[in-house]
Amino acid sequence: MAIAHSSAPSGRGLNRRAFGGLTLATLAGAQMAGGAAQAAAELDLKMQFASPDGTPWNDLDRRFAKHIETISGGRAAVTFFPPNSVTPFKDWLQSTGSGLLDIGFVWHPVLPGKFPQMELFGLPGLSKNQTLASVVYWRLCDQFPEMGKLFSEGDNVVDLGTFVAMGSHLHSREPVRSLADFKGKVFAAQDAAGVGVLEKLGASASVTVGPDAYLALQRGAVDGVLCAWGWVNNFKLNEVTTYHTLLNLNPGSYSSVMNRDAFNKLTPAEQAHLTDIRPLYFFYNTTDGAAAAMGSLAPENIFSLSTADTEALASQMRPFWDEWVKKADAAGMPGQKILDEAVRLTKLYDQN
Repeated sequence: MAIAHSSAPSGRGLNRRAFGGLTLATLAGAQMAGGAAQAAAELDLKMQFASPDGTPWNDLDRRFAKHIETISGGRAAVTFFPPNSVTPFKDWLQSTGSGLLDIGFVWHPVLPGKFPQMELFGLPGLSKNQTLASVVYWRLCDQFPEMGKLFSEGDNVVDLGTFVAMGSHLHSREPVRSLADFKGKVFAAQDAAGVGVLEKLGASASVTVGPDAYLALQRGAVDGVLCAWGWVNNFKLNEVTTYHTLLNLNPGSYSSVMNRDAFNKLTPAEQAHLTDIRPLYFFYNTTDGAAAAMGSLAPENIFSLSTADTEALASQMRPFWDEWVKKADAAGMPGQKILDEAVRLTKLYDQN
């Protein structure tokens, strides 16, 4: 298999080396670990797993790759690389745009400020659940096209599908049963919005990606992590946490993207089918992921805040909503109109 597309411009080749930091020999070794590709395929598509074997994300990627190979009639073959073997989590967008990978996964919170549209869904208390929130996002894109303009020409990627993730809950080494228990603790969070919430509650916090959260918990550097159930399962955080406080705050968001040059090698029918099927995989995966994460937990280790604490938390979070409106206005979007419509649709869809 060719390691890079020969048609890529030389400038992107330089970016590929800068972001990948891997020699051809290293890539070849990772390729062997990911499995052999179909030698007869015209298109060699490179993907990196987001999580280890045996997790829903890993299974999702395999099913998706198989579908790509099927709809192309075997013209395309997908080779997988182990998690973090080609690019670190934070550089996935650049690595896909440069052609180091052909299909990538972009966790929006790891690139603060680049996706103000998606920060809307990180507002604490707005999203009921990830499925409903994703549908609201897609509807907002119809009404406000700027909501869907996430990537620039320089990113050199095609958006195959963008989704809102599960709401964040606190997963900790020691019990956190009330708002008072947050004070003085040190936590990791999946995004900057979560950091803001934790700091308001009197804790210290910083943004951490999934694999790093596991290590921080294992080493005792943090008391817990505010993240979605998907992280607990896919990054095995249940191995390094015991207690879980249900908050449903600050869902993150992500996009599945494809290198634009690779995408343009597909036929129009293949392109249309590829972008159409992605949401189906998303809904299937999220159901599996949440169920797998909670299935083995002891019920007595799962806590809910009291009614008084829930009301106090909601009142403390409202300033974040006003801040998002200002940020959206500064980016040229009608912030208040978008927020009002998001609230209306969320309520409407939740009732039906």
